[in-house]
Amino acid sequence: MHSHLVYFSEVVNEVVVPMLSNKRNYHNLPQVVSQDLIRHVHPFKNSVFVTMGVVKGKTVLPLPAGSDRFEEAAYEREKSGHLVDKSLIHSMETVVIDWSNQIYKVLKKDSSEPLLEGKIPTPHVEISFWKNRFADLQGIHSQFKSSKIAKMTALLLAVDSIYYPAFEKMLQDVVGARNEAREISVFLKPIERLTEDLENVEFNEVKGRIAPLMHTVCLIWANSKYYNTPARVIVLLQEICNLLIQQARSYLNPEDILKGDVMESLSRVQTAIDVLTHFKSTYEERKANLSQYQKNEKEVKPWDFSPLMVFAGLDHFMKRLRTIEVNLSLILQELHETS
Repeated sequence: MHSHLVYFSEVVNEVVVPMLSNKRNYHNLPQVVSQDLIRHVHPFKNSVFVTMGVVKGKTVLPLPAGSDRFEEAAYEREKSGHLVDKSLIHSMETVVIDWSNQIYKVLKKDSSEPLLEGKIPTPHVEISFWKNRFADLQGIHSQFKSSKIAKMTALLLAVDSIYYPAFEKMLQDVVGARNEAREISVFLKPIERLTEDLENVEFNEVKGRIAPLMHTVCLIWANSKYYNTPARVIVLLQEICNLLIQQARSYLNPEDILKGDVMESLSRVQTAIDVLTHFKSTYEERKANLSQYQKNEKEVKPWDFSPLMVFAGLDHFMKRLRTIEVNLSLILQELHETS
């Protein structure tokens, strides 16, 4: 699919656009038709350009029609004090609207979306979200600082365009969101290592990995400028719950739990319950002692949100495990009574 789009993009840029942009190809067509075709060439080219960016996971900002004349227009403005080509300003203002739609779509994205969509993300999804968000916003910012867009900005300011303030606000929002994503990515780095470690040990060793993981979550909460809100930390804690459920499922192998040796199956279920219970008790212990993370007299905000917002999925899973534990215990009791 990706290779087909790359090929399509190359055909559009190297064949279709040059052909449609050449007025000599329209000598047999009515002027109205030829003008309409020429008018749609640039938007079509930009649409393909943007789509290719989306496929690569990047937000690319298409330049307005006539961008090759920015330098000439800036020179004219400086020399004569007025702009000769008004259509160029119109083209710039139109593209500011297009960029605004693109950029605010990016800024609206939130790492909680997979959870809200009913998916079961682990912390890797959270970490990847912020890494990718930072890379994308950094790319947008670099495009804003390119020479052509810098000249375009100067021209919009020079002619006192009503779109200049919107452009400046857009740039400020990108910078703010980029700084947020960069900081969060740095703070989540230790979580990446700890969760990978948790995934790579035997399940009965997971218990010893929970305290360092929760300690790190608390450090992030106490020190991050952007991640110390309930909305942020609840997402991360829910994803840790999902990771533990995932590891427990793999350890238990649900297809075999009621088919194998009853004693061994019961032992595995009890180990899973013990590990998950330990996670909940560690959460409560850390929650009660968040003040320990205070430094430089900066007060650490409490976790004053309901535990249900974190543990609803985990509690449901543990309830099912306890039902299985009871059933296996009854089977074991019957086997002992009949032996």
